[in-house]
Amino acid sequence: MVSLRLLLSSSLALLQATPSSAFATAPLSSSRVGSVERRQEVGPLFAEDNNPFGFVQGLFSVAQPKTPAIPDVVVDSDYTLAAVFASIGLSSVFLGHDIFTSVFGGLFVLLATLFAVQASRIRFVFDGEAFELKNASGDDEQLSDSGENIVVGGANRWKYETFVNYEFFPKGSPVPILVYFKETQTVKEDGSNDGQIHFFPAIANCKQLEEQFALRGCAKIRD
Repeated sequence: MVSLRLLLSSSLALLQATPSSAFATAPLSSSRVGSVERRQEVGPLFAEDNNPFGFVQGLFSVAQPKTPAIPDVVVDSDYTLAAVFASIGLSSVFLGHDIFTSVFGGLFVLLATLFAVQASRIRFVFDGEAFELKNASGDDEQLSDSGENIVVGGANRWKYETFVNYEFFPKGSPVPILVYFKETQTVKEDGSNDGQIHFFPAIANCKQLEEQFALRGCAKIRD
């Protein structure tokens, strides 16, 4: 009976003890620790699906190279169009001999001013999935959303896969005047999306634009 009481008393004492004191584990010797660590290192050699040859497959597997992402590009501004129009306009104003020529020249000067302002504040941007027009402001040219397209509505952002065609006019000219592209992303007022045409004055580097259109896989109708 005495032995039974002692056993019960010790059992109650263990239950009342804190886990840290009642179930504390004796520290492992350095040799035992090394053995455990070696077992832990060996463990991952076997795949989770219990395939004993999984580690062999891992040793001879060849890592697939990742396709490098195309970096975002902000196309350089180009004031060539503004300079050409200004030259024609000023020449007509100062060298013209009639009112019609002077008015014609004044119109060209106004257009040149408009093109120069647009070239200074609008940026053509290519990112990972779309071509976009953004506004640049400040000396550090912080880019911001350009708002809704004033002609057809919607954001001035078009995904590359929706392009149908692009071109520069006049074709082959050293000084393009217009940038043209057609896309199917914009839904027309009648609900169709068989292709929306866009024209922009060539206020950005057209060579860079053409390179980026081709690099991003934009569709083009070849002559």
